[in-house]
Amino acid sequence: MKMIFESIVVLLLILPISVSTAWGIRKDFEKKINFWIQLFGPPIDALVVFLLLSWFDFTFIAILGCTIAMGILSNLLLQPMLSPRRLIVFRLSWQQIVRHKRQAALMMGGLLIASSIITSSLVIGDSLDKTMSKEVNAMYGDTDLLVYRQDLRTGFSFDINQNLSQQIGEELSDKELIDSWNHGLETIVIVSNEDGEAIPSMKWYAYDSWQGISLNEIAAEEIDVKAGDIIEISWSGFSDDGDLSRDSANLTVESIIPMTGIGAMSGTKSPAMFSSLELAQFLQSKEFNINMIRMSLTGSANTKTVDEVTDVIDEIVQYEDSGFEINTESGSISISNSEGMGRLESGVMDSWRENYTTLVGDGSSMEVLQIPIQQINQNSNIVVLPDDRIQEIVTNENGDWYISGGAVSFQKQRSGEAHYWQVPDGGVINDVTLLSDSLLIAHSKGLVQIFENQKTDPIEHVDEDEVLVAALFEQELPPLPDTIFSVDYLQVNGVDWIAVKHLLGSEVFYYSGSEWVESNISGEWLYFNDEVFIGSPQGWINTDGEASTQGWKGHRNGLLSNNGTLYRVGAETTELTSIDSQCNDLSYSFDTELICSTDFGVLVSGLEVVPRLPKSVDIGSFGEMPQLLLATNSSISPPEGKIFSSSRLDLLNQSQSILFTGLIPYAYGDITPTSLKINGSMSEMEIPGLEELEGMILGFVNISDGENLSSSTNGERNILVVNDGNQSEIIEWLNEISGASTLNLQIVTAKENALQAAEEGAGLLSAMFLVFGAFTIGAGILLVLTIVLMLSETRRIDLATLRAIGLKKSDMRALTTIEGALTSSIASILGGVIGLLLAWIVSLGFSSVFNSVGADSIEYSFSMNSMLIGISTGFVVAMSTIWVTALWTSRLNIVEALKGVISVNKTGIPWWLLLFIIIFTGGGLLTLLSTFTIGSNSSLRHATWNLSASLLIIGIVPIFTFIVPKLMGLKLRNLGQNTVAIVGICLFIWGILPDNFTPVDEGVKADEITFAVMGIIEVFAGVMILSSIAPRAVSKLMNLRIFPTGLRSSAKIGLAYPASTPLKTAVIMGMFSLTVFSVIVLAGYSVQFEEHSSGYVDDASGDFEILLSSSRQSPLELSGNVSDWGLNESISSKIDAVGKVNRAIVWLDDGEEKIGYILRGVDDNFIDHGAIPLDSWDPSLGDTEKEAWDSIKDNQNIIFVDSSFSLTDPSTGESLMGIDIPIGKSILLVDISNPGNTRTVTVGGVLSESSQLFSAGVWMNGEIVDEQFGGVVTRMYVSHDDTISSEMVEESISKQLAKDGVYSSIIEDEILVLLGLIFAILAIFQSYLALGLFVGIAGIGVVTYRSVSERTSEIGMIRAIGFTKRRLLASMLIEISWISVLGMANGVFVALLFHKALYDEFWKEQGVDLILPWGISVSLLIFGWIFVILATMVPLFKATKITPAEALSSND
Repeated sequence: MKMIFESIVVLLLILPISVSTAWGIRKDFEKKINFWIQLFGPPIDALVVFLLLSWFDFTFIAILGCTIAMGILSNLLLQPMLSPRRLIVFRLSWQQIVRHKRQAALMMGGLLIASSIITSSLVIGDSLDKTMSKEVNAMYGDTDLLVYRQDLRTGFSFDINQNLSQQIGEELSDKELIDSWNHGLETIVIVSNEDGEAIPSMKWYAYDSWQGISLNEIAAEEIDVKAGDIIEISWSGFSDDGDLSRDSANLTVESIIPMTGIGAMSGTKSPAMFSSLELAQFLQSKEFNINMIRMSLTGSANTKTVDEVTDVIDEIVQYEDSGFEINTESGSISISNSEGMGRLESGVMDSWRENYTTLVGDGSSMEVLQIPIQQINQNSNIVVLPDDRIQEIVTNENGDWYISGGAVSFQKQRSGEAHYWQVPDGGVINDVTLLSDSLLIAHSKGLVQIFENQKTDPIEHVDEDEVLVAALFEQELPPLPDTIFSVDYLQVNGVDWIAVKHLLGSEVFYYSGSEWVESNISGEWLYFNDEVFIGSPQGWINTDGEASTQGWKGHRNGLLSNNGTLYRVGAETTELTSIDSQCNDLSYSFDTELICSTDFGVLVSGLEVVPRLPKSVDIGSFGEMPQLLLATNSSISPPEGKIFSSSRLDLLNQSQSILFTGLIPYAYGDITPTSLKINGSMSEMEIPGLEELEGMILGFVNISDGENLSSSTNGERNILVVNDGNQSEIIEWLNEISGASTLNLQIVTAKENALQAAEEGAGLLSAMFLVFGAFTIGAGILLVLTIVLMLSETRRIDLATLRAIGLKKSDMRALTTIEGALTSSIASILGGVIGLLLAWIVSLGFSSVFNSVGADSIEYSFSMNSMLIGISTGFVVAMSTIWVTALWTSRLNIVEALKGVISVNKTGIPWWLLLFIIIFTGGGLLTLLSTFTIGSNSSLRHATWNLSASLLIIGIVPIFTFIVPKLMGLKLRNLGQNTVAIVGICLFIWGILPDNFTPVDEGVKADEITFAVMGIIEVFAGVMILSSIAPRAVSKLMNLRIFPTGLRSSAKIGLAYPASTPLKTAVIMGMFSLTVFSVIVLAGYSVQFEEHSSGYVDDASGDFEILLSSSRQSPLELSGNVSDWGLNESISSKIDAVGKVNRAIVWLDDGEEKIGYILRGVDDNFIDHGAIPLDSWDPSLGDTEKEAWDSIKDNQNIIFVDSSFSLTDPSTGESLMGIDIPIGKSILLVDISNPGNTRTVTVGGVLSESSQLFSAGVWMNGEIVDEQFGGVVTRMYVSHDDTISSEMVEESISKQLAKDGVYSSIIEDEILVLLGLIFAILAIFQSYLALGLFVGIAGIGVVTYRSVSERTSEIGMIRAIGFTKRRLLASMLIEISWISVLGMANGVFVALLFHKALYDEFWKEQGVDLILPWGISVSLLIFGWIFVILATMVPLFKATKITPAEALSSND
């Protein structure tokens, strides 16, 4: 069906051409069948070509171009086969080519320009496509599909069970969807050699069946490693606790592999490491897990194939694979998910509700949402304990320290925030000592000092070795037993005491002189109250042997308890307070209030009794879990804003609201609490098994409150509990919904996508060259018009003779078109070959540019497709030009041509003029009407408005300047030239009218399309003015006697010919104007961009000079203290500032649109050193840029956006980013992996102009990016003083820190390299545009050469009336210079106006100074004129050598 439709389209496309021809020569056919052959032959030939090329799978444009070209050729070549008259015409055409070889060559020269430009543009794209495709094929090899799970937030890949991936691969192979497959681990790794040289980031590939450790040649060369050398590798990954950590290992390189096959998996210029899968799994602790599956498809990669693969994976994946769990204990069925946050996602819940009847049947169900709690507050913070096993409580005036077996916490002022510290790797605490502002902790992994101020980093006094005593003394400990339960340290009057409890008992030592002395009193604790006391659970005793009351129980901190009363030991035992019944008699502290440990945590007893709860509780086999609330959709759900509380909250004031802060919102930076009031106690609820939940949860809340507290706004749940449900149906349902989507599997046609991207990039480059080359093609078309007009004048008598012996006008048109078809065919093929050469030269230019920045060269390549497009399109363009000129030349008057006089239409109005007026006026009105149909915010509206006005000017002005005077019988001279001049003047005036003259509506605004349209119109307006009235004006000026007689006579003679042949003059001027205009416009953009980009270095770096960077998968782990970097002191002492910038990915949501974007967080050091420049900011943030940046330290909801958000479509005023966020607007930042995690922020400012290139992102307070959106440090800005060079600092940093995954660069160098690349590419485009200028120069050389031959008689007459050779040469030079220099000057003038208009519209508002390209403008005028003179020198000197007798006797 599709083929039939395409065939009909081809027939309809070519049929009008063949119909007009067959009908026009119908009387010349000897047989009727010939008419039908001429009618249907060309469409059939075109259809054959169409089908043949379609079968060979050429692109649509190539097929279309060849189809039209074949139709035209068939239409022309069938005529001499079928019509005797046209056979004569064909023979005459062939004779014209054979007899006038120079003229034919000249015509071919003009005709080949289009095909050469089009071919070269496409071949440049082919070369880029081949280069990029070669790289893609090297990287992916036979791999078509990549299957993986990726965390969008962190950039890390999730693991896939190896057995599951094995099953997927085998099943897809069995179904013959894939040829081959492999699975493995792909990791970002840092590799360094034994000398410390390192590659800060490269890919580590580990796949099944691979063996050993290998580096590719690039990696080995970069760090100078060979087989047998030892390398150190390090990589980052997430621990079981969700913390990002870095591991390392030393390995021996077994081989160096070439940059082919697997060696090029990262790219042919990129380093990579390869190993066996087993080794990678062992080192990364990922036994039986992989993170990437690579597949080679049996067919092509497309959407259908991906769908088929997805369907197979969906069938394979069972509910267990997706993390779903089914528990059938206690007669109920519970459904949960162990993946990610342990939730049943909204899609699962939607499916559950849709299938509820089938799954539950006559039973019942309950949806349960678990809500981890970060904090509870009722006049004070309650969740402050490290865990529920508090062993010691230490207080001071600043707050309270709670110590358990392996962790501590500190609560400020007994009611404020708390912070925590835990012994690494599950170690235990041996001893603690309270200091003035910190706690010294001796533990199984070292000795650490934790400060009361959470922002102060802990000090590791000893690391990785067990320390028993929390003291900083230097003496060795006394000999101690191996098994020690606890140690207590005390220093009194410079004397160190330690009490040690061990398996066999306890001892006390004190350090006297230079040795430890064992006390004769044993005990577990030490306390000082005017004297030293030694304690144990049996009581306290001083060093004199005086003991506390017998039977009273001893506690730490010099405390005793007896019969519900707490005492403190001293010279006299002091009663302190009564003990609350809920205290478990394990640990006490007392200042003015009692603090004691309880079964649920800690109790603070003062004016009121309030609990303190641990941040997590030990729930047997479930392990450590945070404090939880539960929310359900059942009857045990309280009203909204209420809570059924557990007994652990019974001590709270039942009449006051309690503020709960959810752990998940808190982790994402949302500290807004939810207010709830106690509505009853869980103990009062008669629900079976509820008492077991008392120790696990804090209470039940309403489902809506639960969703708010758990950031579960999309309806997720944690558990589904089903009573009397259909278990088989539930399992079947879970298996049905399980699949690639629930596993979050990404199935990517990576190779095909990369090839498409390469093709699109190549297409874009080709399009750019076609756009720039269009000006050269235009110049070529004008050259062809010039040549055709010139040849038609040369052949006037020959053509008149042919008309006189019986040929018709249609035959004359056929003569021109057949001759043109023959020459165009050869010219198009030759143009294609020249286009190949031109593309090769351009490719060399690009390769040179890319090599200068270390990138790959462009590999020259071309395709037959591009050749066909270039040749066929060039042919069609050439034939279109020739057909138009054939219409013009066929209007020959036989008598006037034979007499050798020029036809002058003195009375009548030419029919073609009326047709011209109708076409342009009608076109203008239709375009104007189309303007009203286009939306007021469309970029085409202003362009169509100006185009319609221009068309109406061209169509209407001749009515008043030519037709009306003719109808009125006015005897006006030069009526035609004056009309052309007035049209040009009107167009020029229209072009320079103010932009606000847009009477359609205010929605009409200028854009680049409008400027391009108006620029070209203004060029031709200038040509019309200069070619019509300028020669006459200058001739009249030469009548003034202020000029020398010789100059006046030479000027009049020199300008007479351009004035007498305005069309030819206009065409040649147009060639120069058009090409010079395009070159100057691009040059103007280049110099304006150069001026604009001069501040890019400062914009991107601020007061920083060096940038340290990494990726999200291997973030920077450098301290902000430079002295910790290991740099030479002479370098580190010169570094005066380091600013950290962390990075995350978020959605930006303005309520209407949502886009994914980079979020960057800055620290105080970055801001204090000046940050990076702002272009504009909200004045309320401060008067200066520094004040604006300082504001985000305190206001964490202020953001600064890069300049891309200030870029708007000039025609619509809408942001080019797709989201409009001006200064002052509030938007929502949405966590890309958890849509429930959001933050409302306000745009406070816009970064400097270059930020879209070098500092893209939304910038805000670093703490928010880190804590709420999981940001990691990927940039560090470094500044140094003026006494050292950036090169020295960067070199030192690179050598020292590359092994830590740090890539360092000098910001200025990076930017200058990029700008240099841009300028070099612009220079290539300028050179490409300059081809049009050479076409113009060549054209005027040819025209001059032919002009000398045509005007031999005129030259003879000029010589006969007394002109010397010198004066003749002067007149010819004036003629040539007039046409060329005025043409170029017109192009320069309009281009400068165009550049000024562009500046006013796009650059001025950005504060950029106007820079006009005077240098290249003047250079083009001077050197262009010189080249024109050189190109015409030979025919000019030939003209001066013509004698009067020779010229007057010539019969050319």
